[in-house]
Amino acid sequence: MSWRSCFLIICLALSSTALAQTSRPAVDAQQVADDAIQLDGRLDEPAWASAQPAGDFVQFEPTAGVAPAEQTEARILIGSSALYVGMRMRDSQPEAINTRLARRDNFARTDYAVVVLDSYGDGRTGFLFRVTPGGLLTDVLFYDDVQSDISWDAVWDAKTSIDDEGWTAEFEIPLSQLRYAAGTGPHEWGLQLVRIHFRTGEVSYWSERDPAVAGYVSQFGTLRIGAELPAPRRLEVLPYAAAGLTRAPGDAADPFFDANAFEPRVGADVKLGLTSGLTLAGTVNPDFGQVEADPAQVNLGGFELFFEERRPFFVEGVDVFSMAPRRFLRNQRPNLLYTRRIGRAPQRTAFVPASAQDAAGDNGVVYTDAPQQTTILGAAKVSGQAGPFSVGLLNAVTRSEFGRFEAFDSEGNRVNEGRALIEPVSNYFVGRARGTFGQSIAGGFLTSVIRDTDEAAIRDDLPRTATVAGLDLERRLGSDWLLTAQAGGSLVTGSEGAILGVQTAFPRLYQRPDASHIAVDSSRTSLAGWIAEANLLKTDGEHWLIGFHTAATSPGFDANALGFQARADFANLDAYFGYQQNEPQGPFNSWQAALFGGTGWNFAGDQVFATAVADWQATLRNFWSVQVNTDYTFQVSDDRLTRGGPIAALDAGFDLFASVETDSREPVTVSLDWFGFTNRSGWRGFQAGAGVAYRPNSALALSLSPELSMSVNPRQYVTQFEEPAAEATFGRRYVFGELDATTFSLETRLDWIFRPDLSFQLFLRPFVSTGDYADFRDFDRPGALDFPVFGEDIGTAVKNSDGSTTIDPGDGGASFTLSRDFTVRSLQSNAVLRWEYRPGSTLFLVWQQQRDGFAPDGRLNTDRDVRGLFTDPASNVFLVKLSYWLG
Repeated sequence: MSWRSCFLIICLALSSTALAQTSRPAVDAQQVADDAIQLDGRLDEPAWASAQPAGDFVQFEPTAGVAPAEQTEARILIGSSALYVGMRMRDSQPEAINTRLARRDNFARTDYAVVVLDSYGDGRTGFLFRVTPGGLLTDVLFYDDVQSDISWDAVWDAKTSIDDEGWTAEFEIPLSQLRYAAGTGPHEWGLQLVRIHFRTGEVSYWSERDPAVAGYVSQFGTLRIGAELPAPRRLEVLPYAAAGLTRAPGDAADPFFDANAFEPRVGADVKLGLTSGLTLAGTVNPDFGQVEADPAQVNLGGFELFFEERRPFFVEGVDVFSMAPRRFLRNQRPNLLYTRRIGRAPQRTAFVPASAQDAAGDNGVVYTDAPQQTTILGAAKVSGQAGPFSVGLLNAVTRSEFGRFEAFDSEGNRVNEGRALIEPVSNYFVGRARGTFGQSIAGGFLTSVIRDTDEAAIRDDLPRTATVAGLDLERRLGSDWLLTAQAGGSLVTGSEGAILGVQTAFPRLYQRPDASHIAVDSSRTSLAGWIAEANLLKTDGEHWLIGFHTAATSPGFDANALGFQARADFANLDAYFGYQQNEPQGPFNSWQAALFGGTGWNFAGDQVFATAVADWQATLRNFWSVQVNTDYTFQVSDDRLTRGGPIAALDAGFDLFASVETDSREPVTVSLDWFGFTNRSGWRGFQAGAGVAYRPNSALALSLSPELSMSVNPRQYVTQFEEPAAEATFGRRYVFGELDATTFSLETRLDWIFRPDLSFQLFLRPFVSTGDYADFRDFDRPGALDFPVFGEDIGTAVKNSDGSTTIDPGDGGASFTLSRDFTVRSLQSNAVLRWEYRPGSTLFLVWQQQRDGFAPDGRLNTDRDVRGLFTDPASNVFLVKLSYWLG
């Protein structure tokens, strides 16, 4: 499947009211006894022959609207507890049918037979089940017509077989895995049947899909069910038992060091059908041991790094909890729900009291021990459909966490010990509801975090409560246009010290001395703010996609307790004009071109963002894909460069991105991409990446993804401190440096699929990043674009033998010494053996290794750093986890 198909299916669109005028096919489900079908993939039971056929599939790509080269036919049966779908995929070259395997729920480059059921009948929700000729199962939940949740998991089965006529697929989908209105018939569900023919690149649909209409579920046909549908008995329990052994380096004198840390765990996940449309899911002591580690990164900016949520309990159900209005562009928009806040690392890191440091003395030592994550005691969520509303409720409770310390004097005598609260008991709540009312969809959302901050040690570190609430709207305007909007507010409460921290955090920076519209108020015990957004989108049409966007986030808005917010104090206007050619034309199967851009200001009226972008993407007739993107940014102000200091200027710049990927149907696929950037202030660099995927047979897949980036930034922030002589910058000195940075990584993945239910995966990622600082500079006045260099334009700068630099600023201020060069190494390894020994029940055997190294210089030393990747101290984790599905 090409990127164009994924882009159209997953990312773009909403259904069109014009669809009501389109004739859609229908098929009847024939009622059968529960023992009438033996699931073997052969379709030889008499019931299949007597069922009504669903044929006449229509090609969607590469040429929409024409008959496919090979015919497909499906038949549908229904029993008292399951729906059965049989599909016959005819193939004139059965010996060439691709049987490639992959781990369950991963996409394999092979043929697919797909069944999608809109059992709600709302034209917006689809439960997708697909199988390959090799027996690989995948399930996906579609919501809002085309948005998808690949984390959704159902317990179902399908078998396949290959014969002289092609291949067949036999699906058994338990009714307990679907959501529908029970009762006597007749019932009408939405139905789509899809065949992906890998060898020819054809994707064909039973209910014709119009590429000029940006809808997916809304283009389904109809499945008629005359039988009575029972209320599904939906109770699923997934208990697990796990044991982990951690072997990590450490100091033998450290009283907290354990060379072999063994940790047994037990827990369970539960799902209970409350009604035909609502499901209660709960977890007790959830375990995430088999989740792959986050990739190593070096963060030299003030912004927090964003990492994907990978924990199954929190990933599943994104369809109900989605809180982002549709738009083509997303510039600085806060993410109102970021579930990685739940169970995050304890937030109070400096917990050793001064008394312990004093007792140890200058030559003593203080050892500490603190958990890496906060323990989740339990979590529960209710999600699904209640009448015209989709509903989601999530609540999680984390326990208090303590850091321990022991202080020893220079003689090795213990002189102080104790523990300190580093994370309080906290409750996290999310509420979401959306309803369809004619051509409109309206909803509301609420997130709330409540912490027990009564203890004095934690009171000034964290707010007591944080609440975000709001409303959103989608309104169809005719057949092509869509209006989306959102408005909300936040309220954070706590002690004066806690709210002071919220005011001065990077998203807000109330301490900026030259900002006339904001100011720090140390007496505050609460902080409120708001967001608003509106988007006018042309989502349907044969060629043109158009979007106009505007949004604003007030200086006081804060969503970071349970969301992810990079900045506040921002308003923007954007526009998007896209043209798509979905029919084969010349050398292309399809192509898209777009022009878009926008501008933004802070609430003082300073223009802090302005860009114009041109983008072109295409899929060639040989199924290669290419993309070229260029971006010009205009000179603007930068109110974040000085990390809470005066505003600066950011020079105009230009960047270019290009990529190419070869035909993914071949045993070897190669991709190349390059990104280069420069501006007039001397900031320049590039990032180059490549990917090689080798699939020698149906069971093995090896991929290598090297990436290299090199850049020179003459205005890299270094530090700031009080300096009365720096009168122009309000009594603080802001120091920058020219950073010459190089980063290299090589991501390696090996997938060995023994059977669809038994797989081995190996992940390896070496990472090296260096930073060499030179030409330290002084930010000498607000609004500056060029900063004078110490030792050239002002003062003196002397390089010391240890690599540090001593600077006399030459303006009467005190001298200071800087040492910032670095080399960071990391080697991450992860091996997972996964066996689904019965449907829904899994055994995991996991090994994880992490090696880290550091050198206080910024020059890449190939011999030292390559050798260090394999000789740096290693932490090893061995995990065994067994889960057993009861349902």
